[in-house]
Amino acid sequence: MALKVFNFDGDAYIEGEDTRSQIGSLVSSTGNGVFGTIAQVGATNMYTIKAGTVIFIGGLCVRVVSEESFDLTNNKYIVVETVYKAVTGAYSCLFKAVNVITAGKVGTVDKQVIIYEKGKGMQNETQGMADLLKKSTRATRLFNGASYLDEGHKMSFPDVLAGQYQMLFLVFSHYTVGTGADDWGWLIYPIPVAFIAAHYGVGHSIPIVAEDTTKVMYKYVYTGLLGVSGSANNIRVLDGINFRTKCLREIWGVG
Repeated sequence: MALKVFNFDGDAYIEGEDTRSQIGSLVSSTGNGVFGTIAQVGATNMYTIKAGTVIFIGGLCVRVVSEESFDLTNNKYIVVETVYKAVTGAYSCLFKAVNVITAGKVGTVDKQVIIYEKGKGMQNETQGMADLLKKSTRATRLFNGASYLDEGHKMSFPDVLAGQYQMLFLVFSHYTVGTGADDWGWLIYPIPVAFIAAHYGVGHSIPIVAEDTTKVMYKYVYTGLLGVSGSANNIRVLDGINFRTKCLREIWGVG
């Protein structure tokens, strides 16, 4: 099997400690991670590391040029083992099937890093990256109901900054006074969480078109990282438009 090992501090492929730390933070909290495939061969105890797999071992990047299979009948782990030559500062890596992990470091990286464990599957599988991608596409409904957002009305939710959300979306719909909320006449108002943190508790004038007219009403909403609240202005009648015909239906944290 052919392996190409890049030392982030010494190779032209990726240079610099800053780049190494950035990749480490994407890969996992330990700086180790596997991008690629380790596949079982049929129903046997043979497992193949596929060509093209890229593995980060601390400050090293290991690229698998050609695949290799390992028999785990009598072994538990497939590991990347690193050898370090202090005289030259050179690192080399190889794959092994082992039952016991050799602890300790060589140079600045772990001597052995598990990439596959029998019965559990791939280990160090770019968990940080997976979490990052999952977080970037998540959408959590923080409130579901119907509120005019009158004075004293407050919708609370967990701290969106601490939850690392990127955007807060306030969702409004039409409201038939005396009947209830309608599933039409929707409007979505986006607010960056960073803006809320920088302008905590300020009021937003949210323009909403009144259906079948050329007029615009608004809802005045105070925003915070832990909730939103309303104003007495949100239930008045102005220029023939009843502000009660729009209500807050949902709040979403996204990203």
